[in-house]
Amino acid sequence: MLSARFRSVANVFVLPIARLFAALGIAPNLLTLLGLLASIATAFALAEKRLELALLLLLLTGFFDAIDGAVARLSGRVSDFGAFLDATLDRYADAAVIIGIALYLESHYLLAFLALLGSFMVSYTRARAELFIPRCDVGLGERAERLIIVIIALALSLAGIVEAERALYYALVLVALLSHSTALERIFYTYAFMKKQDK
Repeated sequence: MLSARFRSVANVFVLPIARLFAALGIAPNLLTLLGLLASIATAFALAEKRLELALLLLLLTGFFDAIDGAVARLSGRVSDFGAFLDATLDRYADAAVIIGIALYLESHYLLAFLALLGSFMVSYTRARAELFIPRCDVGLGERAERLIIVIIALALSLAGIVEAERALYYALVLVALLSHSTALERIFYTYAFMKKQDK
């Protein structure tokens, strides 16, 4: 699911395509699965050091991530299982991209692990918090932001502005820092919200 801060901008481009997909009867869960497959293909492209293909596939990943929910809403096919499947497959997709970067770099495996752990904790802290409070979507390290960081890193490297190894290394650093800071922010936010409710 695309994070709220980017959804309004993305909708300008996404909604016309989503309407077409909904009219054609394309299942939202199929789009979610295609997003996962694009992420796995991205990892293979990175491992093979094919940056142009990796960027294209990562953009495709972002497209499917943005459109599956829109198609579900427009076609009246929103379901609890669809939301569960989307959140679950997104975690596999996150792992695929980060593993692909680590394979490209052929090093920094601890950093990749920290980035992956942080990415999981962003979604986990929100899911757990929302068992007790209405919403917990604070923080800057949601999935859309993490995808954009990697997309920018790939674009900068392909443009010759930054060496690919350096760009992807710093992309991992940013993902790790933003994701863990978001998880911590959600912990403190949930604590403060609960404490206020108890008064």
